[in-house]
Amino acid sequence: MRALLVPDLPLERWPSMDRYASRLASELKRNEPELDVRLSSPISGVTVDPDESLSGVLISDTGGIGEVRSSSWRELRRYVARYWRYPRRVRHMKGDVLHVLDHSYAHLLLGKRKRPAVVTVHDLLPLIDVRRPARGLRERLRNRMLHRVLDGLRRADAWIVGTEWLKGELAEWLEGDEGIHVIPFGVDDAFFEDCGETRSRTRARWGLPRDAFVVLHVGSVGARKNVPAVIAAVGGMRDAGFDAWLLQVGGVLTQEQERELVTHGVNQAVRSVGEAAERDLRAAYRAADVLLFPSHYEGFGFPVLEAMASGLPVVTSGAGGLSEAAGEDAVVVSGRETKPYVSALRRIAEDAAWRDDLVQRGLMRAGRYRWSEMASRTAEVYRSLV
Repeated sequence: MRALLVPDLPLERWPSMDRYASRLASELKRNEPELDVRLSSPISGVTVDPDESLSGVLISDTGGIGEVRSSSWRELRRYVARYWRYPRRVRHMKGDVLHVLDHSYAHLLLGKRKRPAVVTVHDLLPLIDVRRPARGLRERLRNRMLHRVLDGLRRADAWIVGTEWLKGELAEWLEGDEGIHVIPFGVDDAFFEDCGETRSRTRARWGLPRDAFVVLHVGSVGARKNVPAVIAAVGGMRDAGFDAWLLQVGGVLTQEQERELVTHGVNQAVRSVGEAAERDLRAAYRAADVLLFPSHYEGFGFPVLEAMASGLPVVTSGAGGLSEAAGEDAVVVSGRETKPYVSALRRIAEDAAWRDDLVQRGLMRAGRYRWSEMASRTAEVYRSLV
């Protein structure tokens, strides 16, 4: 049986999507010999170390279809690549089952299709976005494309989600849960291991004080990530007399967020690392004292389990699928007030025994999330359709 896996185009450079695609492809190739696994596009190498073996997975450090190195026309070219050129390519590729690895590409299922199709749904943000009033031509165009994505998503034969919570959300929209499979994502073994650089050296490299209390935030800095709460919590720690610093990895702070830094007195105590290599991400987890992840909405939340695997305590909002991923092995703060986050950070800073207990519980929890198990269960979904 040939499984045609459809990853995001490399020009997107979405680390969590690239990680899922590369790990699934690798584990299927390694552990499911009866499957002929093919990729419709290279996968961006943004989440892969140069010396990392991924069992023949096709990795690209370039943008592939539609890559534009200058900023002008980049978004237009990306739309053309995603909504026109890529669907034409996939339509002519052979496979007994088609697996779209990111729901954002579900429009590839539109039109005539003879083979069964699976879509991995990471969240329902497209549905949330189209329900908001469009402001201006750009958002109207975006919503038009998102309606195509949602139309394609409905036409899948099966759906894979990472949490029971997201299954419920998807089932409500689809008006039934038949064909929805809950298959939690994995944590790379590398996160459980030493990153090859000492904590003190990483801090020195990024200009973080050796003895500071470092609060880490990982991922993009869009509105749903609730970065203002992270900034306010670090500011609250500094107001309470702690030498607290913010380390943000994976995003570029907006001008509004830069102003928030000044408002809360954190502008001189922040380090931002944009698109980080996988090794830098692992180093960041081990250089920090806590991961603060107060998102308003997440379908799963890779950073929570990666931090746990790295021996880092986690404070999170528990929004969406986060409470399911974190379980009782992280500090889950309900509501949107800043004070509970500050209280949680203070206790981690002051109560070493409690912190160590969180670390040990987190390590055990993260150990239950393995890519090999995810791939095996995904292969079972393929077999059920062919």
